[in-house]
Amino acid sequence: MNPMHRRQALTIATGLAASIAVPGAWAQSGGYPNRPIKLIVPFPAGISPDVVARLIGDKLGQALGQPVVIDNRPGAGGMIGAEAAAVSPADGYNLFFAVKSVMAIAPHVYTTAKYNPLRDFRGVAEILLVPHVLTATPGAPYNTMKEFVDYAKRNPGKIDFASLGVGSQPHVALEAWAARLGIKLNHVPYKSNPSPDVMSGVVSLSVEASTTAIPLIKAGKIKALGISGAERNAALPDVPTMTEFAANLDPNGVIGNSWHGIFTPTGTPDDIVNRLNTEIVKIVKSPDVQTRLRGLGLTPTGMPAATLTAEVSTDYAYWGQLVKELGVKVE
Repeated sequence: MNPMHRRQALTIATGLAASIAVPGAWAQSGGYPNRPIKLIVPFPAGISPDVVARLIGDKLGQALGQPVVIDNRPGAGGMIGAEAAAVSPADGYNLFFAVKSVMAIAPHVYTTAKYNPLRDFRGVAEILLVPHVLTATPGAPYNTMKEFVDYAKRNPGKIDFASLGVGSQPHVALEAWAARLGIKLNHVPYKSNPSPDVMSGVVSLSVEASTTAIPLIKAGKIKALGISGAERNAALPDVPTMTEFAANLDPNGVIGNSWHGIFTPTGTPDDIVNRLNTEIVKIVKSPDVQTRLRGLGLTPTGMPAATLTAEVSTDYAYWGQLVKELGVKVE
């Protein structure tokens, strides 16, 4: 089953489950919310997840009548923030803004990970799907995927690429693509946004979420070699997909695409999760948010809580196998 059909099946199944579920007792959560809500973002300010988290957090605060405070906890491919969120009280006042890499990749890369996504979190709402762009510094001696691969094969081990840390999706995705292309690259992990170093030529490559890549590409500060996903992105119509170069690189975006979603620690009351999902889905489907997200090359979704939880389980299994094949580990 391809990812699109799988997503549709998950949505139908979980929608039916939700329709027959007994609603939680609203009295259980009192006058929720009656104080500010914290939203942990496991990445530094200014990059794709932070941009989206602030947009959704601001709208959610307005809907709930309480501020949503962004708490950036970057490092270790998102693991530092995930560990903090996993041990937060399950009271609805502690939310976690996660992406696919944090919930499905990093736990397999870091043998010392102190959280288990399947055990420690429950989904609240999937917000969107995001493609990633393979970008190069403006002065790189290649402008297309073919030129890049030819250059890499002539110069094995001489191209550096940046990521947001070992175990982040940009890291593991480019390792997977390099393996399938038969080329050798050098990984340079960053704790902060590596874009300035890519723009200046300190490092040659990065895999950048469309959210932050598109403005830089259009401004000529970086150049795009290829984009993930099954089809070209409307915001970057001249940038070919990875599968246009090689069919096995990214079928249906299985390696390069990600999702953004909001979670709570396991044990958060059902009525609170249902309330949060209702408000977040309304926000995601509002015309102004749809326009803003699509302008960044993103696909708004707004999925049920159970759909996101099921998707984490599926992705966790897939990336566990891929990480094992690539031998990416941090002891």
